[in-house]
Formats: sequence, C-alpha cells, structure tokens
Amino acid sequence: MTDFSTEQTVARTDIPIADLIDLRETRSQALAPDGGLMACISNRSGLPQIWFCDPDGGNMRQATDLPERVDQIAFSPKNRDLLFTTDVGMDERFQLWLLPQASGQAYPLTSAPGVVHKWGAWKPCGTQIAWTANDRDPYLMDVVVMDLATGQTERVRKGAGFQEVLAWTPDGGSLILRDSTRGTADQDLLLLSLQTGEVRPFLPRAGRTIFRSVKLHKDGSGAFVLCDQARDFHAVQWLDFAEQRVSVLASIEGHDIDAFALTPDHARMALAVNRDGYTTLMATGDTLADLREIALPFAGVATSLACAPDGDLLATLESPVQPPSVWRCNPATGRCTQVTPPVPGKVDLRSLAMPEPARLASFDGTVVPYLVYPPMGEKPAAGWPVLFIVHGGPEMQWLPNFRADVQHYLSRGIMVIAPNVRGSTGYGRPYHQADDAGKRMDAVGDLLELARAIAARPDVDASRIGVMGQSYGGFMVLAALTEAPELWRTGVDIYGISNFTTLMETTGPWRRAMRAAEYGDPVRDAGFLASISPVHALRRVRAPLLVVHCADDPRVPPEQGEQVFSRLRGLGYPVEILRVPHEGHGFSRVSSKQRAYGTVAAWLANTL
Repeated sequence: MTDFSTEQTVARTDIPIADLIDLRETRSQALAPDGGLMACISNRSGLPQIWFCDPDGGNMRQATDLPERVDQIAFSPKNRDLLFTTDVGMDERFQLWLLPQASGQAYPLTSAPGVVHKWGAWKPCGTQIAWTANDRDPYLMDVVVMDLATGQTERVRKGAGFQEVLAWTPDGGSLILRDSTRGTADQDLLLLSLQTGEVRPFLPRAGRTIFRSVKLHKDGSGAFVLCDQARDFHAVQWLDFAEQRVSVLASIEGHDIDAFALTPDHARMALAVNRDGYTTLMATGDTLADLREIALPFAGVATSLACAPDGDLLATLESPVQPPSVWRCNPATGRCTQVTPPVPGKVDLRSLAMPEPARLASFDGTVVPYLVYPPMGEKPAAGWPVLFIVHGGPEMQWLPNFRADVQHYLSRGIMVIAPNVRGSTGYGRPYHQADDAGKRMDAVGDLLELARAIAARPDVDASRIGVMGQSYGGFMVLAALTEAPELWRTGVDIYGISNFTTLMETTGPWRRAMRAAEYGDPVRDAGFLASISPVHALRRVRAPLLVVHCADDPRVPPEQGEQVFSRLRGLGYPVEILRVPHEGHGFSRVSSKQRAYGTVAAWLANTL
C-alpha cells in the first residue's frame, strides 16, 4: 500500500478552526408590519433560534430556546404573530409553530413528525395561513389552508408532484402556487381559486422557466414576478391582470437578479444583482426604470431583502471575511449600518483572505468561472498545496460568502480553488443546463481540466492537490477520484452522492421526481445512472478518502456514504468515515460543525 503520510503544512498564521466556527451568524430577518420589531435567525446560542432586535440596531434578545433549529420565520401581515418552522435533526419534515404577538408562549400548529409541512404564506387579513404537505401521500404535496382562530384545516388541492404556496391574492380568494412536477428548472405558476377549486396558469407558459418569487401589487392590478421566462437570466417581470400581458420591468444584461424587495407603497424597488456571485444592490428612484447602485460596506453577498416602512432596505450581508449579519441601508444616502451586533470572538477579521475571480476555457471551449483563495504565509519551496472545493446542487453557485473552514485552510498555507463548473446557476440558463441528462460527466471534465491547469502553475505543488465537496459536490469528488486518480493526493466526500440508482430509491419521496428530472429517470435511464455512479469504479481510487455523513440526511441518505466506506475498506484502501448523529443535509449545531470540520482539518493536515 502506498504511504500517503506527508509532512504537515507549516503553520504561518494557523487560525484554529474552532475559533473560526465560533464566529456566530445572524440572517433571514423579518420585520413586523408596524415596523417596530425585527426578528431574525441566529446561532448565537449554538443552534439557529429566533432572536429579536430593534430595527435600527442593537438590543438583541433570544426569543426561542428549542432543542432543534428554527428554519424559517414570517410575521403576520396584521400584527406581531410570528410563524416559524422547525424539524428534528435537520430531517426537513418541518412543523409549523406560532409565537403569538412575538411575546407569548410558542406552540405547534402541526404535530406530525413524519410529515413535510412546506411553509407557504399568510392570508392578507392575517386570519389564515396556507402551506403544502405530504400527509396524504409521501410522494405528493397537497395544498392545505388553516383557520388560525379555530385550528381547522382544509385540503384545498391534491398534488400531482411537488408544489409550494408562494402568495395569496390581495382579496384573499386565491393562492399562487409554484408547481415543480417537471423539475425545479421547468416550473409552472398556477392560480388556485379557493371558492371553486379551479386551477389555471397564473402566467402564460413560454418554455422552461424558473420562478423565484412573486409579489402581488397592493392595488390588485398585477404582480411582480422574478423569473427567467423567455430569457437566459432572471428579471423582474410585470403581469398586468387587466391586459393579461407580461413585460420586463427590471433586468440587468448578462446577470441574474437574485432577489427584489418593494417599498410599502410599491412605488420603488430594490434589487440584488448577481455579478460572478457577488451582489450589487440597486434601487429605483422616481421611476422603476431609474436604477441606482447602493454601495455595500464590503464586497460580498446580500440575501433576505426587505423594505422598512420608511423605505430603508434591510438585508443579510456576508463576505469571505465577514460572517452573516443584518444591515440597514438607506437608498437615498447610501448609508449602511449594521443592525445585529457581532458576537466577540478570538479571530481578527482583518487577517482573513479575499478570493480572486478567474476563468478557464474547458476541454470543449466552455468558459468555466472559479475563485482562487490565496494561502497565507510564505510559499513552500515546492509550491502551495491546493484544495478544490466543489459546491452542491448542482443547481447552485459557489458564492463568496463566509466559510470558516476555507479561512482555516488558507491560514494553514493551503490554496483553495472553488469552481462553478457547467450546471451551476448564476451564469444564464444555457450554462445551467449544460450538464443535463447525458452531459452529466462534462461537469466532471471541467473539474479535471481546471485541476490540470492549476497543477501546472509555477507556484503550486502538483503532487499535493486535494478535492472536497458536499452533496452533489461529493459526487464530483468521487467522480474525480475515479476518472483521474493520478491527479489527487487526498479526497473528502461530505454527504455526497455515490450511487444514483440507490439514491433515487432512498431519497425523500417528496423530492424524488424533481431529482429524476435533473439526473435521469430511474427506470428509463437506469443504465446511464449506473454508468455515472462512482461507487462502481472505486477500484480506481488511489488517494486516501474521508467520508462524512449525517444520520438524518433526507436528501442524500447515509447509505450513499456507507457504500463508499464499506467497499473501499473491503478493498483495503485508506478510507475513514465520520458519522454525525442528529444532523441532516448539513450541520445546524455549532458543536456538529466543530466536530465535522475539525475532523476534516485534521485529515487534510495529515494527507495533503
């Protein structure tokens, strides 16, 4: 057996992984309708919970102390009743809870731990809520409405696949549904009449479309729809109800609009524009066509946009060197202030490193964007070791957000490369669809092409290149290790896909059809799914492999990691596995992050 041990990377700054993970995060703000209270989700206590804060900053106080994470929050449109969702062990079988008047005792609205309750929307008058659930059939999501005064529920539409409630119409008589029966990249927007049960298209269908959000105009004249209908990039489109005509209201050539927020009078709008993953915030002036940029306090990512009654913009901001927190920006003056104060930690954020954008022409000429994170300290004589980190999805994008683990690797003198291979979002629909169906392995080809190019750099040690990824990124790790075993010194597979055939059998049934639309039909495409499953080619692996998997993962069940571990162990190959209890498709607890990423850090120190 080859000896994979190596002299550990000499620590130049060596920021402990525990100290970086201990930098707490606050995100997903929601503003009460009176504008006097802000709720957000923070892991300041060690687990994501609801915290309250003054909208202009400060006075953070914890509102819930549950044994499980809080995932979503939404104020009633009429008062301070706060709805939130929570699950068990990140199993995504969410239950709905209510915190009355943001001050009472929280209580569950649903109590079916084995059922997925996908939060939807409040009725404009605040008397009812709507969601989708799979209690009737684990494969299908039905639309359910609850009267909050009586607790009575009504199943108003049976599902034929995966559907979600996006909004109520202003008159409260209908629901707007997003139907993903054909997959998350080919959705329908539907209007469900609660009086007649009739369902009709809310927006005329014009080819494959991804609908991100819908906001109804307060006067009932139309709707603002963020989608890529008949376009390569997402734009805010206007649906005029009277004329039944759709027009583009706000678009940025060559870039996605990731999110938008409306002022209370719906006269102005703020946009989050995606430019190579970085957010450019823009706001309209006297007209919706008059767009002006809002200067952010730092280069990074903005999410959870919301407008306060005075027109100020609330957003969660983060960057590679700034953990997520909530900021308040004045579009007129450009002034941005931090609303949620940071938790003091041991890390000097000024010592952290920002990435540099780059591009590479892949094997067929496709241009692949990626980020290069520069290592800290003095370059070793043989060059820097390199770690590739591949994002999940694949319908996702590596964003320049805060990653505690990345900053630790940099402090240990490891260069990090984060590619957005074909299939990633953020670069237009053709690029997003470039890995569909039989083109799945072209994305792996992008990764290998990039690895060879980085290995050829004069400042890189080509004998010390590793690859790591989570979820679909874990599949990319296993595929890279089997397709080009000579390239890699080590690998880390974090709840990755190893066998598409068994994945389609064991993943959460409510999401199975959506995964089939992305990866292939388990019956019709059985041969293809088997051919791209790395589990069948593990004999080719040369590098030592660490497998990390969570016990309650509903998306990529633990059997995917166990297949890899048991087969490699049976072959006598160097493989280790970390089984993380009471976590799902990710890590909700700070203690779990410490354990998981601490194990990964130790593994890389010994193998890379």
